[in-house]
Amino acid sequence: EYAVSDAVVRRREDVRRAIEGVVTASGDFPGGTKVAVFGSSANGFGSPSADLDLCLQIPASAGLTREDGVEAMTRLADKFERAGMTGVDTARLTARIPIVKFNVPHGDGDGRLLVECDLSLQNPLAVLNTALLRAYSSMSSDLRVLASIVKRWAKARDINCPSRHTLSSYGYVLMLISFLTTCEDTGDGFVSCPSGPPVGAAGGGEMPIPSRPVLPNLQWVDPSWAADPTGPYRVIPAKPASGHCTIDHPTEPGYTVNYYFHRTGGAGSGTGDGGARLREYCSLDRPGRPSPGTLLASFFRHYAHGFDYRRRVVTLNLSRGGHVGGDREVKAEEDGWSLFKAGLAVEDPFELFYDVAHVVKVADFHHIRREMALAYSKIVAAAEAGGE
Repeated sequence: EYAVSDAVVRRREDVRRAIEGVVTASGDFPGGTKVAVFGSSANGFGSPSADLDLCLQIPASAGLTREDGVEAMTRLADKFERAGMTGVDTARLTARIPIVKFNVPHGDGDGRLLVECDLSLQNPLAVLNTALLRAYSSMSSDLRVLASIVKRWAKARDINCPSRHTLSSYGYVLMLISFLTTCEDTGDGFVSCPSGPPVGAAGGGEMPIPSRPVLPNLQWVDPSWAADPTGPYRVIPAKPASGHCTIDHPTEPGYTVNYYFHRTGGAGSGTGDGGARLREYCSLDRPGRPSPGTLLASFFRHYAHGFDYRRRVVTLNLSRGGHVGGDREVKAEEDGWSLFKAGLAVEDPFELFYDVAHVVKVADFHHIRREMALAYSKIVAAAEAGGE
């Protein structure tokens, strides 16, 4: 169910090219406009049945305004229908990120199917976010396996629907990556998961960076350590802030997004094989590496019983002092997040002001936490029954 075959990859590319062909032929957009795939269909964490999320990449020099873009997408929707696409829906063209929804027929005869597509206007952060998650998924097969299990579990327990105040699949993937980049690989097949700083520590205290994380944090790992991941783990003191890794936020005036992360050299990264040593570090074959079962149980235990939700938010970022970030007091001061709500908060890796879990109400948070506790207890019971 979660293995994406080469045939599925080719089908998605066929659909992308077909959509780009209609966009180019329409004459409604500037020359050089491209259609890019983002989201779970491209980040390595999607299933074969995932919808196809796409966005129009319009040259910055074109100077297309939002209003002109929405008008062009309205005309494009009519041309999609004429091109044989079905279920064209323009209801979300007024959203923060304008979107047209439609289905693209693919194949012939009995093998013909409809591919559900969402095409958005100028969504650069989604494309960058996809690149970050793809770098993680290409670095670690463990992560891909664990993410597919967690997503399947959340779907089975009916706790992955933001419209019903539970967390999105994207949110669970961020929680998983945050856990794996902050817990310590003890080298004996287990992990040590810090629950937080000492009680009573000033300003909420700071959590140390692990000396041997299960996964390196790609936004902060020291490139020299990544090239030769031996010895204690090292991070950079600050992210580079040049024009090569920053963009202006498309909808938040005055907000600059730093999208720097270490490119792992995995499939599709376009950076050669510079990440081979990192992939070896993250390999199941490494002696003493925790098994996927151990990591899964530890993940559920961490967020059911260990994580300090009153004082921390889930994050991939580090603090200014080079410690694990996510202090709730800091988020309250800098971004206006609730300081007193003892609930789940998940910081987006690029839009640091955005809480991916903002839709999760307190009662639903407790429900998610109970489900995690139940999952952990079932894994432990199964392991004990099997004599492990």
